Amino acid sequence: MGLHRRILQFRVWRMPLVVVGSLMSVWAEPGLATATGQGLTTLKVAVHVHSTVSTGTFSPAKILELAARTGVDAVLFTDSVRRHWEYGFWPMRYAIDEPSVLQFGAERYLDLLRQVQRQTPAVLAIPGLEAAPFYYWRRPPLFDTQGGQIAAWDQHVLIFGLRDATAIERLPLAEYDPYHGNQGAAPYQRLIDVVARSGGMTFWAHPMTGHTGRHGRIAEATDPYPHLLELTTGYDGFALTYVGYLSLVDPGALWDQLLTAYCEGSRVRPTWIVGELDWRGPARPLDAVLTQVLVRERSPAAVIEALGSGRSWVIFRTGAHGLALQAFTIADVLSQHEAQVGGRLTAKGAVRIHVACDRPPSQYPATIKLIRDGAVSQTASVQESHVELDWTDERPPSRGFYRVIVEDPSGLIYSNPIFVDPAS
Repeated sequence: MGLHRRILQFRVWRMPLVVVGSLMSVWAEPGLATATGQGLTTLKVAVHVHSTVSTGTFSPAKILELAARTGVDAVLFTDSVRRHWEYGFWPMRYAIDEPSVLQFGAERYLDLLRQVQRQTPAVLAIPGLEAAPFYYWRRPPLFDTQGGQIAAWDQHVLIFGLRDATAIERLPLAEYDPYHGNQGAAPYQRLIDVVARSGGMTFWAHPMTGHTGRHGRIAEATDPYPHLLELTTGYDGFALTYVGYLSLVDPGALWDQLLTAYCEGSRVRPTWIVGELDWRGPARPLDAVLTQVLVRERSPAAVIEALGSGRSWVIFRTGAHGLALQAFTIADVLSQHEAQVGGRLTAKGAVRIHVACDRPPSQYPATIKLIRDGAVSQTASVQESHVELDWTDERPPSRGFYRVIVEDPSGLIYSNPIFVDPAS
């Protein structure tokens, strides 16, 4: 295996960007994941997985068995919390009620995941939800020969960290009138706020993918909704789903604008990313999109905490296995203090950025990009199977962020950012 190491010096001053307005039980199994320093290890997490409780074709037990064979360390189940549509008033009410967590029973759902966890301890079974707090009628069904059409149903929010059935049952999922058009961001902001007060976290699901389909007689159409990331606040991040729908994380695009707004104080919290499968069955490999998290212990609570702290990166696998980010750290040259992905560093001056990754053998090179405050500041084309890069950057006297993109013939990696603050 080849070794590639570079030491580079550069000075890049801040580029102007568009500013977005404010808009469990624990057990330890050493050696299961790669050590990363600072007492942290990595776990490979399959995020956004549906079971037979809602729209999936595999039971939770079968999914954990598949995950164990695939090399996935944890499955974050996100069964649909409610799938119900209705029109009209009694005695002329038309309704469809499809399988969901609430139909199955919230406490029964949590108990089921605890049971399958005991049966397959090698893989963590983490309960989560996918919620659709609003839809509206474009065409009512009663006098429509095509059966009617609803809109905005697939504007989904992923919910992590709710372990109480009562909190799930009290989620605001039917509070807004579906009969008078689009209600904008209000239903989603309401859900985000309620989840936060209940101790959970929220990530926007697949904001760049629209959807059309049918539910019985009813047609459904949802347009992409990246604008809702700007119009809502207090959520924890958003999810990346498909390789062809990643423009939000291009350098200088909406994600960087949200991060810049956080650095400049117009948003109160950073926006993290996770990778999501939107998995319902074996048509898509369970490791096609993975979120790798840095955790201090092997537990569901540690995974949730890492996702909410941005100690993670996303890997899309499009070819051979083996693409991995082994390290992304930034250190203050003077004090030697260091921050991991998702962390924050206070620097007195120059900082040293370290990136290490592995890739499967290929005749084609990989490209590693360092993004600084929304702009590509450094690019390296590498051929070796193991790569280590070190750059030194003299920061200007203001808060900023760095993140990494790896583009390889076998897949893509997007890291969460590291923030750097100037010393006072």
